[in-house]
Amino acid sequence: MGRVIAVANQKGGVGKTTTAINLSACLAEKGQKVLAIDMDPQGNMTSGLGIDKDEVEKNIYDLMIGQVGVEEVLQKEAIENLDIIPTSIDLSAAEIELIGVDDKESSETLLHQSKTIMSILLLIVHHR
Repeated sequence: MGRVIAVANQKGGVGKTTTAINLSACLAEKGQKVLAIDMDPQGNMTSGLGIDKDEVEKNIYDLMIGQVGVEEVLQKEAIENLDIIPTSIDLSAAEIELIGVDDKESSETLLHQSKTIMSILLLIVHHR
């Protein structure tokens, strides 16, 4: 089972994305299998790891609302040993769509599935 590292802060402009990109790349370079999940609708981690966010067909939003599974959104080896689940501006809508949803099972399933295939799961969480 892998570890989860979350890079989060309510304030914008404090280096969350830069920290997440550099930390994930360094861990991958050291041989750790890393899954980076971009939870910021701006998608700067997605593009910072070499994924064109405008070309991605399925992303974390589709996964969160249950339209696809992890394997369908996973961008394999953006960098050696580093996979990413990209984001898009659509994620902004998820906050509204998921208000009042009590079922946390989908989030737990995502974490469980991800942790079984990766040694480290790195998330970047945007501020509100």
